[in-house]
Amino acid sequence: MPTTHHALFSEIIDYAGIFPPAALPLDEAFQRFVAHRTGDTGWMLARFVCPAARLGELANVMEREHLGQTPVRIAALGAGGDDPPTFAGNLERDTEAIRAFSREMKDRARLDVFEVKLPAGSNSADVADLCFHSLADTIERPPEPFFEIPLLNGSQDPTATAVALASAAHEIDPTRRAGLKIRCGGLDAAAVPSVDAVAAAITAAVTTGLSLKATQGLHHPLRGEDRELGTTVHGFFNLLSAVILAYEHFLDEERVRAIVAEEDPETFRLDESGLHWRDLNADFSSIVESRMAAFTSFGSCSFSEPRDDLVDLGWI
Repeated sequence: MPTTHHALFSEIIDYAGIFPPAALPLDEAFQRFVAHRTGDTGWMLARFVCPAARLGELANVMEREHLGQTPVRIAALGAGGDDPPTFAGNLERDTEAIRAFSREMKDRARLDVFEVKLPAGSNSADVADLCFHSLADTIERPPEPFFEIPLLNGSQDPTATAVALASAAHEIDPTRRAGLKIRCGGLDAAAVPSVDAVAAAITAAVTTGLSLKATQGLHHPLRGEDRELGTTVHGFFNLLSAVILAYEHFLDEERVRAIVAEEDPETFRLDESGLHWRDLNADFSSIVESRMAAFTSFGSCSFSEPRDDLVDLGWI
């Protein structure tokens, strides 16, 4: 029988082993992905993350691996661009790479997510419109686009962006979804966004009906000090809990901020009745619904670190 733990953490990690700080060669990263996928905790793994420009290389690697009967899920990263014309040109190349990869891999892989940074100063609705139309011509079941917004220096209003993306997606096709992607860290302390910025993005995504993806700096479940970086870093379980509880209780940004900032594991409880944080609760069905609608996954260059931390906490 499915448990609260499985509802929370099923297919929660997109494996990004080719990116820093792991920075593994693509073939080694994919071999690790396959090994994790077939292990006892493989149910926690969702996608292999690969730049669209390297999908041809990935196809060659996959041809040499025994993948089993279940298609491998892929998240393709778009090249993006600093201005709309560059973005459009790169998008054309990315979608052609997706098309070629899908033709070659057939039912061995399912590319279901496309992630790309929004160009600075661009019209979010126009970018979303361009992406939806371009992706529609790639494969029979087009990937869901996730648009990365900057969280540093207050350079973009996440609510206005989320509203524009959600509206554009609905106008193009009410049955298709767009998502919001946030970057929660990097290789130095300056790359870690504030609690306020992360909470604002989560609130914007939940209130506009966009699903959220997060990436980088999320190796550990709970917010805490990173001695190597010399700063406090975000926890993936903080983000997951904030999304689920905001989705269930229509939380305002201040309450979301408190969950994102929480560092005490004793304030969280997982049991057969659901997820609990202080005075807020979400039962099993609410967790399942919010995971499907509001929190897709988070990207990590390590699978074992987040998994082992959850084991140490007694949460899996």
